[in-house]
Amino acid sequence: MKDKNEVSALLGVCIVPQIINEIKGYYDNQEETAIKEFYKSNLFDKLQNPATGLWHLSSKTLSDMFFMEIKDGVIEFPEEQS
Repeated sequence: MKDKNEVSALLGVCIVPQIINEIKGYYDNQEETAIKEFYKSNLFDKLQNPATGLWHLSSKTLSDMFFMEIKDGVIEFPEEQS
């Protein structure tokens, strides 16, 4: 498992920018709004925790989880593939 510093670096450089790119269309391509909304989401809180393992999911999967959260108010974690 990665530690919190490794996950934070991975989020800032690789993961979050890709998620923002995926979701900004929902906010009329307003990147600043997309960033604010993502950072205040429960998904982002969970994504920061290395124990959840969410950092290893694709940006597409994470953006789908984000949309589910804003639509239904819940986050469904995908089942692991064996």
